[in-house]
Amino acid sequence: MNRTLALSLCLCLAGAQSLLAQSAETPPVGFVSKTVPAGADVTYAPAFHRSPAFIGEVATVVNATTLQLTGAPGWTVDQFKQTHYLLVSSGPKEGLFAEISGNTASSLSLTFLIGNLGTEQGDAVVSGDQVKIIPYWTLGTLMPQDSVPNNTQVFLYNRNQSGVNKSATAIYTHFTGYGWFSGPTNGNNQILYPDESVVIRAPTGVSFTLTQSGSVPLDNVRTLLSNITAGQDQDIRVTSTLPVGTPVGSLFSPGSAGNGDKLLIFDEASSGRNKSASMILTYYTGYGWYSGPSDMNNLQIQPAQGIIYRKAGANSAQNIVVNYAPPYNP
Repeated sequence: MNRTLALSLCLCLAGAQSLLAQSAETPPVGFVSKTVPAGADVTYAPAFHRSPAFIGEVATVVNATTLQLTGAPGWTVDQFKQTHYLLVSSGPKEGLFAEISGNTASSLSLTFLIGNLGTEQGDAVVSGDQVKIIPYWTLGTLMPQDSVPNNTQVFLYNRNQSGVNKSATAIYTHFTGYGWFSGPTNGNNQILYPDESVVIRAPTGVSFTLTQSGSVPLDNVRTLLSNITAGQDQDIRVTSTLPVGTPVGSLFSPGSAGNGDKLLIFDEASSGRNKSASMILTYYTGYGWYSGPSDMNNLQIQPAQGIIYRKAGANSAQNIVVNYAPPYNP
């Protein structure tokens, strides 16, 4: 771990410990830094949230896609539409997120990318659950103008596309003084979902350090891993979403991963583009994650590191629910 990253994590956790007992309206903050080698590809994902625009409580679950919040927030109609997401921060669905597709003065209409509000007692969002409204990271807010070199590229991938070894569905290039573009399309407002990872490509001959700061995630990491096509292996670009190292055996816990599922890990320090995985872990029921004969359950996903979860087609009948409590806020 480099010195900048180690120092930033110490600051994060010191802040987290001192602020956990305070109001949820003042989450601790921190930063992480990641080096992108010249001309190379690295995986990348936000390790922090943006500051919440609202923290409150569910008054009523109106229907499968609508929540009424307590009090009278007095929001402007559609002020959060497609620019913010709802994060459930307590109860059995803690960590669930959904895009806000519209809002009234005190209610939210939701579009779910993963999971749902739930219908079974003990596994559903209910009145009294805490929620946060958080702005999405965008290319322009995560990597603003002049924070990365000219001609840096970002590769985005369609989470709903079936198959493995998938090509990027969108490529954005950074132009100094203008920001991010895909052809003539301005991508500064291109959103990044909280559980997704992307690939960043540095220009030839130019390395740089990317620093991200924000609010320390205090809620469970929750996402759903599923096969798009029954019986077909599925690559899913994921991350821990946390600013601390996270063991794969804890994030993808025993009983959730499927026998024969794989994790593709990439060497972030090496040069090269379109890199193959430097390590492939396989999950064996009753034993955990292995690379050949080596037990890899304690291998840590580093802050801001993206990986690929390859869900075996043989396990497509069963979705995987990732539900992991940050170690600094169990």
